[in-house]
Order: sequence, then structure tokens, then C-alpha cells
Amino acid sequence: MFEVEAESALLKTNFFHTFVTQIKKMANRINFILLIFLILSCDSKPKVIVADANSRDTEAPLNTEVAKVESESIADDLHQVVAQEILNTDKYTYVNVTEKSDKFWIAVSKQKIEKGHTYYFRGGLRKENFYSKEFDRTFDVVYLVSSIIDSEAHPGGQIASPTTATASMSESKPTNTSDAKSTGKEIAIKEILANGSAYKGKKIQVSGECVKANYQIMNRNWYHIQDGQKNDLTVTSADQIKVGDKASFEGVLAIDKDFGAGYRYKVILEEARVSK
Repeated sequence: MFEVEAESALLKTNFFHTFVTQIKKMANRINFILLIFLILSCDSKPKVIVADANSRDTEAPLNTEVAKVESESIADDLHQVVAQEILNTDKYTYVNVTEKSDKFWIAVSKQKIEKGHTYYFRGGLRKENFYSKEFDRTFDVVYLVSSIIDSEAHPGGQIASPTTATASMSESKPTNTSDAKSTGKEIAIKEILANGSAYKGKKIQVSGECVKANYQIMNRNWYHIQDGQKNDLTVTSADQIKVGDKASFEGVLAIDKDFGAGYRYKVILEEARVSK
């Protein structure tokens, strides 16, 4: 009797041990299958490039970000730079430029750039710690620019050098305005912005305070004037005023003016003369 009970207990023990062993094997198989599934899932996940201030991959987001710059207004920022160093990739050209005492890099769609030549560009998207795989280097600061143009090819011609700027301003005279008819009265900036087409090609008078000035770019001075209500009009003139001056201008109004290379204005007063 004792032997039967002992044998029965042994069988139960063996069964329990076998059952636990099988459970462990099944668990190991399940874990292995889950591991394989996880690996496959990770490999099939889409690669996402996150654009931030510390860009680590340039070529993919660069095209998109350069395209964004094209919609920005030239009026916000005009630059005259001299090319000092040129680096080319398959799609882009990096140019180390100087602007007065500043030195920095710009990136633009691939094109021929001549060292020592003067170029114009507008706006630009500033990127810091910008890594280039092609050159295996990080640019501390680079400006993504939609387009640049050689000053010799620009319809505005060469920019006057700082030493000749004053003489150029005194000698320059408005051109192609003799046929423009004067409205004979001063037009409010707000009215010009709202109904510019009504004054297209006409000589008009407008007054405002100079809030921004860029001198001798494309052989002319560029001013932003406002009427106290933040209505802003761009004016080009051979005459010189400074930021903070209140002045009256008389010039010819142009609509959808395109200077080339993205230099486009919906409304601009050209070849204006100043009377403070």
C-alpha cells in the first residue's frame, strides 16, 4: 500500500515537472516570436526627418526650406555680398560671403558662382549647427536662400562702391518719368496699398516716416515709409534720408514690379524725389 502511494506521488511530481517544462518552452517560443515581430516592425517603420534649429541632415529638408524662402518679401531684407569661397554638392552650392564687415555662409540651388564677384540676394532662412554629409562638416550658421544673382547680370547694374556712393547719389537722376502724368495731390499710403492699380504708371505724391533704409543697392536707395498705422510702402530714390525722417516723395507707382531673381513687389514707388 505504501509503495502504491509513493509511486502515485512520484507520477504526480513527474507530471507537474513535465507540465512546467512545457509551459516554459511555450513561453520561450512566444517570446522569440514576439522578438522577431518587434525587429521586423522596427525595420519597417518610416524614417522621419525632424527639422529643427540643430539640423543634422541637410539635403532632404534643404530643398523644402529653400522653397519656403521664395515666398518671403524682398522688402524685408536686401543683401549685397561678395563670394569668397564656393563649395558644390550634387544639388546645392554653399558660398562663404562677406557683407561689409560680416562673413557667413549661404546655401542656394546649385549654380555657377564666381569667386570675388558681387551678388544680390533677399531674405534667407537662418539655420544653426547645419550639418552637411557631403563635406562632413557643421556650419555654425548658414542662410538658406531661394536665389542669388550676379550684380553684372542684374538689370539694376553694378552697385556703387562705398567710396562713390555719395557722388552716385548726387549725380543720379530719375529716368523714364517724363511721360508719367501727375495726380496733382498727395495719396495716402493706405489708399495706394488698397487701390494701387488705379495709380499704375502715374506720378504720385506720398508722405510718411522712414522706418528702414538700404543705401546704394542696385544703384538706388531703398526706403520703407509708414503712415503711423503700420501701412508700409517701399520707395526707391537717388536722394538720401535716414531712418526716423519724415519726408514727402514724388515718384512713379509700379505694380507687380519684378527685378528678377525673386526681387518682386506688388506695389513700389520708383525714382522718387524727396522733399522733407
